[in-house]
Amino acid sequence: MQFDTLGSNANGLVLLVRLEDAALLPRLQRNVFLNNMLKAIQRVMEECVIVNVRSPYPVSLEELRARGLAVREVIGFGKNLLDVATKRTQPYEPVRIGDVAYLPAAEVEIIEYDNGRKKQLWQALQRMFLG
Repeated sequence: MQFDTLGSNANGLVLLVRLEDAALLPRLQRNVFLNNMLKAIQRVMEECVIVNVRSPYPVSLEELRARGLAVREVIGFGKNLLDVATKRTQPYEPVRIGDVAYLPAAEVEIIEYDNGRKKQLWQALQRMFLG
């Protein structure tokens, strides 16, 4: 499985994305919307890792852990990003998959400019992180 990572995740928070160009990862790390989202759940970008799934196929929790990533909470920005979640999840509905909390959402660039989706994401984040 091919994926790129940016950041460290001492607290086990993973942000899954699918970007055409891995060179865009640093821009995503500085993205104001993402940083504000993390601040709202009392996290900072330095505490999480962004994983860019380069393949059209999803990654597995085992593959992420094999790279040495702590995986406790995962937010997937896009479709078909995490193998165990492809058939069992609805957007903005957090689920537990074994010892991992997973929240599927739309792509960052879609949510960023859509207040309705931002509200859905915020409600889901509250259930997952602040409940």
